[in-house]
Amino acid sequence: MTAKNAARASLLGKFRQQFFAGLVIFVPLSLSIYFFHLFFLLISQTLFPLLNTQRWFTIPQSAVRPLSFILTLLMIWSVGVVASNFIGKRFVSWMEWIIRRIPFFRGFYEAIQKVTEAFFGSKPLYRSVVLVEYPRRGVYTFGFVTSQMSGKVFHSAETYLCVFIPTVPNPTSGVLLYAPQSETIAIDLTMEEAVKILISHGVVPIEDRMARPKDKE
Repeated sequence: MTAKNAARASLLGKFRQQFFAGLVIFVPLSLSIYFFHLFFLLISQTLFPLLNTQRWFTIPQSAVRPLSFILTLLMIWSVGVVASNFIGKRFVSWMEWIIRRIPFFRGFYEAIQKVTEAFFGSKPLYRSVVLVEYPRRGVYTFGFVTSQMSGKVFHSAETYLCVFIPTVPNPTSGVLLYAPQSETIAIDLTMEEAVKILISHGVVPIEDRMARPKDKE
């Protein structure tokens, strides 16, 4: 190989190295900005039509969506404040009582409510992370424990766990299993760490966290 070809190969190798180094930074950063943009559009869309068509006061067109975003956040916070007191709780209970008597919409509302509580509620829906042999023996996947129950339903004296098996890359959908507690492996991972591993398709390692037996409750 001539000196010219060697220099060209060295330059190409350096370019490739720098390009992929930049890609590692650019992709997660751009995707984070993209998802924040989607979140911004979703939240701001709530009051955007109202602010955009009102005639009480003039709002610059460029400020309509940011204003809608801020007002929607304040509205969500206000709902939380109202729902925290006695009268607010009674009102929310009354509204939910009405919604739960509407066919189809009832199931849709309850499903969204459970998913929202799982990720943002003060009492998370998921209690712990376990490993479960699924979809066959010898192959393991993450499961999120939602509750536990007596094994009487399954004609067993053992405790059973209600385990949600999330799909990838969308962890909000999946399969619900009832598994004997002895056939699950408790693992020292938080919900956030497990979701991060799932969304990254396993690229984010479990590191040196060791599966350990979980104390029976």
